[in-house]
Amino acid sequence: MTDLNEKDLEFDNEDEIVTLTDDEGAERDFFVLAELDYKDKWYIYLEPVEPSEDFEEGEIIIFELGENEEGEEIFIPIEDEKLLNEVFEHFLKEMELDDAE
Repeated sequence: MTDLNEKDLEFDNEDEIVTLTDDEGAERDFFVLAELDYKDKWYIYLEPVEPSEDFEEGEIIIFELGENEEGEEIFIPIEDEKLLNEVFEHFLKEMELDDAE
């Protein structure tokens, strides 16, 4: 999987699609599945718009939402595997609650 550069992003609120640019300059579009608060931090959950060899079907990407020095929203990769699993489980629980309603 190619590393995505968190500072190269565009967000279209109408379509809920984020365009990320990887380290090689290739742009990829992702659907915004959710933005959720977990332990006083916000996380964004993304799914590729088009299938590719880098992502299996149903695979999602999770970033912590933050701000840079200019106050612009940035995506921060989650390095801690335990935290990544926790925020993924939180996402699954929230999706189950949405389905139940």
